[in-house]
Formats: sequence, C-alpha cells, structure tokens
Amino acid sequence: MTEYAGYLATLAWLTTAPSTYTTIGQVRDINGPAAQADQIEVSHRDSVWRQYRAGMRDGGELTFDIVFDPDLASHDPTLTTSIYAALEDGTVETFRITYPGAAGATSTAVFTGFVSGFELANPLEDAQVANMAIKITDGITWAHVAAP
Repeated sequence: MTEYAGYLATLAWLTTAPSTYTTIGQVRDINGPAAQADQIEVSHRDSVWRQYRAGMRDGGELTFDIVFDPDLASHDPTLTTSIYAALEDGTVETFRITYPGAAGATSTAVFTGFVSGFELANPLEDAQVANMAIKITDGITWAHVAAP
C-alpha cells in the first residue's frame, strides 16, 4: 500500500473551455468534496430491521483556504477573472482537484459549483488567509490517468 502526501494535490478551475484549467495559487488545506446521499426509510410492519434506500445525492461543499495575496491574479478581488469575482457573479464554474498517484499517475475529481464563501482572516501570528467555499451543484466525475 502506498501513501501519498496531501500537499501534492492541486485545485484548479476551468478558465477557458474546453480544457484550460488555471491553478488557484497558494492553496493550503482542501476539505471535500463532501458528497452524501439522502436516506429514505422504507421500513414497514413486516420488517424486523429498519430498511433504507439511497435517495438523491448531494455533492456537498468543498472548503479550502489560501494564503491570500491580492497581487496574484487568481486572488485579486478587483479582477473580473479572480476567484472572488466568481463569488460576485454567482456563476457556476467547473473545478478540478488533482491527486497524486504512483510513478506519475494521477486521479482527478471534476465538478461544477459556485463560490459560496470568501472570508478573509488576518491573525496576529499567522499568514493572511482567505477561507473559501464552493457549493457543488451536480455530480462529481472521477478519472484516473495512468503514468506516462
């Protein structure tokens, strides 16, 4: 079994269709996607155990924080091409997380969502950060790319 360092994962968004992704700079922790399915109880009087079926799925939310640098194009709130502008516009965007694999292989999670949170923090003894949230609006497409 091989373990992989989490810091090698990258987060990007589709900036030019159909396939140009731009990496979001200075991302620290990435949490999610946090997908789940509704639980529908189908128990009846003849049941001995409660019975359930999977209901509608929800892609959940992806949260991450960035070391906020307004000089980076992907961060600069004054640019219409920044991650903050996506919050202002309320547009649904395509995002991709790339996970490292063995010998150059990768796995990706691609999903659509809108930026639902942008919170700046300026702690006294730590980096200036922005805590971000993306609400996933549909399913998550997983892919594995073998090493070249």
